[in-house]
Amino acid sequence: MSVAVRFLRGIKLIFISGLLLACTGERAAMHEWQHSHLGSYAAAFSPDSRYVLVGDTDLPAKLWDIAAGNIKYSWQNQPGKAGTTTDVGFSADGKVVATCESETIVLWDMATGEPMLRLEFPFTVKDLALSPQGDYLLLALQDRTAVYFDVIENRVVHVFEHDGEAVNSPINQLINTVAISADGKYGLTGGDDHTARLWNLDSGEQIRQWLHGSSVSLVSFDPLGGFVISSAGNDQARLWNLHSGEQIAVLNTSPLGIDGIWADFPVFKTTTTAVNYSADNRFIVTGHPNQQICVWRAQNGANVDCWQTPRRQALRPGVVLQAVAFDAEGQAVYSEAGNGLAQKWSFDHD
Repeated sequence: MSVAVRFLRGIKLIFISGLLLACTGERAAMHEWQHSHLGSYAAAFSPDSRYVLVGDTDLPAKLWDIAAGNIKYSWQNQPGKAGTTTDVGFSADGKVVATCESETIVLWDMATGEPMLRLEFPFTVKDLALSPQGDYLLLALQDRTAVYFDVIENRVVHVFEHDGEAVNSPINQLINTVAISADGKYGLTGGDDHTARLWNLDSGEQIRQWLHGSSVSLVSFDPLGGFVISSAGNDQARLWNLHSGEQIAVLNTSPLGIDGIWADFPVFKTTTTAVNYSADNRFIVTGHPNQQICVWRAQNGANVDCWQTPRRQALRPGVVLQAVAFDAEGQAVYSEAGNGLAQKWSFDHD
């Protein structure tokens, strides 16, 4: 091998290493709280970022007051029998909270901490979303459907399905994730058929669908109703215009653009496990299963910053970020991880 070739290869390796290391460094958090000793299965921040609800393993779910650092409420779906909380969620007005244990959902009054309603479903709930006032639920169920459920009238309004056409399958595909828009008009579902689908919740009609490279694991509406986010496992998170359906951006840390070969390099693809938005809707924060947190510009999907959370135990692989949020002032990022740690991070932006 010639000296020139060796030199060029060395430059290429240095360049690649620079790309890989550019956004993978661990940093120290401003504050840290131990919210679970056994590890949590699900977590969600309240709309005002004052509270975080943590679904502890084999213990009651706990609503933590972040600033005070103490537990406001402790909730379990069956009195006297603590089970693992598999999903949690808030209504957009912050008045209703949902906790799920497998097939059972309990709605709680945020003001009093008292249970409002207990709902039993015939199948395991994979994911849930509450309407803006908490009077409807959109549920992804283990039976390959999503149901839009009227809480007040105790009835299923619509049933949504993902056919297998996109993956050349004769059977319907599992639906993994759901979301409801801030105005309550639209629903999102994402499934194993590699599609995210937008639905009219009044009529039950499908408006459009977006194809991805693998199973869709996360969907989300921005609070102002301008765009949606959908993300596939080990793929990319994408921003779509809610009304036109056109792609706005791909959340990609590659500095060389999304259409070149670098965008498909494995390090620039990742599963997104959590998403949230700044109060002014200028920034998006995402959490990932590789300890990573990233911040993006909502206007064009440009990467602002990425960092890694430290592990609680160095020899345990990875840390899954279950929930992320900006503080009310947009000067910090909160994160909740599956290892039981909540952390607050400084966020500097122009």
